[in-house]
Amino acid sequence: MAGKNAIFDVTVLEASRRTLPELTDEFANQVRAGLTAETLKKELQKAVDSEDAKEFTPARTAGLSKALAEIMEVDVPDTLITKQAKEKFAVMMTDMRNNGVPDEEIKKQISPENFLKYKKIVKDSIVRDFKVSMGVDEIGRMEGIEVPDYQIEEQMQGIREEAVKSGEEFDEADIRPRVAATLMREAVMEFLAENAELDVSFEDEEFDEELMRKLAEETLAREQGASTVTEATAIEAEVVEEKAPEPSTPEVEEEKPTVANVGSPKRDYSTMTLQEKAYYSLLDAGALDVNEK
Repeated sequence: MAGKNAIFDVTVLEASRRTLPELTDEFANQVRAGLTAETLKKELQKAVDSEDAKEFTPARTAGLSKALAEIMEVDVPDTLITKQAKEKFAVMMTDMRNNGVPDEEIKKQISPENFLKYKKIVKDSIVRDFKVSMGVDEIGRMEGIEVPDYQIEEQMQGIREEAVKSGEEFDEADIRPRVAATLMREAVMEFLAENAELDVSFEDEEFDEELMRKLAEETLAREQGASTVTEATAIEAEVVEEKAPEPSTPEVEEEKPTVANVGSPKRDYSTMTLQEKAYYSLLDAGALDVNEK
């Protein structure tokens, strides 16, 4: 259901209202000894700003990368584009296998024609990423931005631990430069964010009233359809019960059987007709008397 539009019927079992205490020096001191109302406000604002930064940093970085790629004039050789496209293509095939696509289907996708189509699709993104990488390296060099070794080692340690847990191979000579490049990009983007003039805009997701109305109508239609099917099934069951044939029954003792002593013998319903299923279901439930004529 991921990514699907849906309507949920919700029953509210309880509602409550939050009452915030008055922000005074006395209250701040209860939070932490020595705090005042003013210092508590500053700490809360700092915490909120930090959380906001985490939420909007990816969008900010994407905007800076796009602007950087637009002003970079770099000729990207086709050999590099082909190399990057092959790596991305291999990753895509691996993801398909991990998602349960049969190997035979994956093999059908691996052909020179399909690769050239894929290369054409990803070419622009590869060129853009290359320009951003070149721009980041040049800005880092010009501004003297460096990534401390301890930060790289912290990241490497986390990757090592994950590799051990998952049992995957760990090629430090290949991974360390990538980690260093990633941290350098983050450092340069932070520098640009602090020194560039950013035009920040917030886009709220609009409520699609027409879509919600359509989904509501479809939901009601399904519910009404299910109700009609249920009623039809009930009517059919009543008809079957009235017309249930009297199959030949084995000799029984004169004592009138009851639900307790008739029991529910095992029956193979897969070979029975609909009428036979209805009859034996009622019989096993004790709703029919085998002695009645």
